[in-house]
Amino acid sequence: MTTEIAIKRLYGTYGKFGISKDLITRLYMDGIGQQGFTPLATYNLLRMSLGVEFGQQEYFSVKEIAEMLEVSEEEARERIAQLQEQDEAEAKENMQGWQWFFPKGIK
Repeated sequence: MTTEIAIKRLYGTYGKFGISKDLITRLYMDGIGQQGFTPLATYNLLRMSLGVEFGQQEYFSVKEIAEMLEVSEEEARERIAQLQEQDEAEAKENMQGWQWFFPKGIK
């Protein structure tokens, strides 16, 4: 993906929230030049950050997550599995002691 395409896509999604193309360009170039991220990692990190900032859902592939975390795809899969197990355990823990009452039954 070229710099021009990355900036165009980010601006296309987040420009409606008032963020300027100039600011997106500066953030993108800073991610590559000052922070040392790859262009793709920079693009995805900006998607993630701007998505959180403006309440927009962004989806990432395992490959994109691995690149952002600077780990292999296998390590990323392992971390994702660990987080899923942790979430399931916490959900079960939070559900203990709950009682459900359906006076009209479940249809």
